[in-house]
Amino acid sequence: MSSRLKAFTAQPAVRRALPWFGGAAGIGLLALTWATLAPAPQRVLYSSLSDNERANVVAALEKGSINYQIDNGTGVVTVDEDDLYRARMLVASDGALATPESGSEMLDSLPMGASRTLEGDRLRAAKERELTLTIAEIDGVEAVRVHLAQADRSVFVRDNIPPSASVMVRMARGRELTDSQVMAIANLVSGSVPGLSTEAVRIVDQHGRLLSQTDGQNSDRLELQARMEEKLRAQVEQLLAPMIGAENFSTEIQADLDMDEVTSARESYDKDGAVRRETVQESTSSSAPTAAGVPGAMSNTPPTDAQAEAGAPNPGRAAATAGPSNDNTSSSRTYELGREVAVSNIAPGGLKRLSVAVALNEEAMKGAKPEELEKIKELVSAAVGADEKRGDTVAVMVRPFQTVEVEALPFWETAWFATVLRNAVALISVLLVLLLVVRPAMKALTRNRGKSAGDGAAAQQGVTNLVPQQQIGGQAPAPQQGSSNQQLTSQIELAQRIVREKPDDALEALRRMLGEAEQAEGAR
Repeated sequence: MSSRLKAFTAQPAVRRALPWFGGAAGIGLLALTWATLAPAPQRVLYSSLSDNERANVVAALEKGSINYQIDNGTGVVTVDEDDLYRARMLVASDGALATPESGSEMLDSLPMGASRTLEGDRLRAAKERELTLTIAEIDGVEAVRVHLAQADRSVFVRDNIPPSASVMVRMARGRELTDSQVMAIANLVSGSVPGLSTEAVRIVDQHGRLLSQTDGQNSDRLELQARMEEKLRAQVEQLLAPMIGAENFSTEIQADLDMDEVTSARESYDKDGAVRRETVQESTSSSAPTAAGVPGAMSNTPPTDAQAEAGAPNPGRAAATAGPSNDNTSSSRTYELGREVAVSNIAPGGLKRLSVAVALNEEAMKGAKPEELEKIKELVSAAVGADEKRGDTVAVMVRPFQTVEVEALPFWETAWFATVLRNAVALISVLLVLLLVVRPAMKALTRNRGKSAGDGAAAQQGVTNLVPQQQIGGQAPAPQQGSSNQQLTSQIELAQRIVREKPDDALEALRRMLGEAEQAEGAR
């Protein structure tokens, strides 16, 4: 088996490939060593635990022989990535171990006979714990701390202090909260505490940056103004780019916005109205003839007998004879008046005034007539919606453009240079390892093997030359042409050096020669 292996490795192609194979094996061995000795990636097991809960978790992990690490700054417990789920199952198998106490459990554990102050503190702590567990569900949040500041209510309204809150979040590596998430956390906390406004909630990250800081109305105005100007500028560029080229004009737009928010209410009534109910009352009164004259015998005389008259009766005469009468008529009308209530709200962001300035390249507009410039001005005015009654101005001017030469970055400051340099350094390192370590080792190994074989053959030949040929063949060899004493001397020195440096090989060669001589004599 060893002879076959030696024959296989003695082939020229195999001998040339051995250094490369050895280099690849060395690199693989280094990578395997690094993967074996390098620490495994860590995963967060629990982030927000009390000292008692953290001690229980550590005891369970040590009992299960699971490696863990504790961050001294935050108290976060981490384990190897391969042991994450095994650690979770191990910890969860011990009842309520490492389960954060909820707000309801904190209230249930309140002892009987507790003072009102203790009840208030426990209620506030329960709110903080519930908010902590809720905010921790947001993607990217590793740990949360919530602090609520609620003053005791006073019987005097002017002495009441509104509540406030502070939230500290620890984000995962490479993650950060967006503005919408910060606003969502502020609204979540303010909606959970009565009387707490979103402006009174302060949110801070692990780097000490205040995330809930707002610049007020001025920042909103600048942001809205920038968005409006960018929109109008894009419209002008989309209009002029196909006509004269994107590099042949420059546009600047200034928009003055009305950021006042106006809310108005109006109540009006119908002047004419509609008749809803009408009432008419009429009354008539008459008086009978009364006795007149001086009381006496004549006044008490009975009336004369009535006499029939020919013809139709005369009512006017009867009424005249009946005496005076009074007629009274009264009427009342109830009107239904129409009522209209209107509430209008004008949101901020209305456009008060617009200024547009467009500069055209003189080379691109060479030979253009004033009428064409006027047409371009009209197009720009229509694109941005300019109104002369509102005071908007649009200016179009032709001027020569100066070419701006952008100085290129040096190649060592570009992004691709760092990548190429890193790969080149890695390749050079591998080549140096192959040339300075692997190749000399392979050469030394093959040289030692060849030297051993050559020294053995030389020793055998030298010792053979030293033994008289009469002992081997029975007859002295005939002297050859070209032989000299110098060749004999060199052979003797070589044999002496072999016997001195490698006596075992020389002894073995001498034994072989003596054995061959004995066999030859026996054959005779």
